[in-house]
Amino acid sequence: MMSDSKVGLTSSQTIGPFFKYGLAWQDGEQAFPEGATGTAIEISGTLVDGAGKPISDAMIEFWQADATGNFGGPTQGSCAGFARAYTNPQGGFVLRTRKPGPVAGADGKLQAPHILVCLFSRGMLKHLFTHIYFGDEPANGQDPVLRAAGARAETLIARPAGAGKYAWDMVLQGERETVFLDL
Repeated sequence: MMSDSKVGLTSSQTIGPFFKYGLAWQDGEQAFPEGATGTAIEISGTLVDGAGKPISDAMIEFWQADATGNFGGPTQGSCAGFARAYTNPQGGFVLRTRKPGPVAGADGKLQAPHILVCLFSRGMLKHLFTHIYFGDEPANGQDPVLRAAGARAETLIARPAGAGKYAWDMVLQGERETVFLDL
């Protein structure tokens, strides 16, 4: 029999909001150390649910190739090409990195420069995967993922927002839902 006292949630009953405290990453939202080869860029955006409300306690991981299109291992003071960002109370996040070069796909053909994204959020038992492409990249028209996304490809494209800055939002449901990959 339950008592009348209020029972709080425990970590075994919910997915979060423990990401920021339990999975801290030493380099945070910085994917490459200062002085790394390539053009320094910053991608900022907001994570929202289907109703457009910000998700304030999510963790977003980013993996990417370097400016020459190669995936590298850890370097002094960094795990080159990996970053982890946490959303703020307004659902905002930032990634500071270098613009990646094109990488070869499984078929050997070059893909447009992109960043791999993995989202962890409360209420999600399975994390989501997607890509970020760049609105000023001429190779986008030939990228197989963007082509497969069709009219919804725009949800994967970060728009230029000033010198070295891009804006990209992630929407979990609804008409503007970001394309998520079934991996």
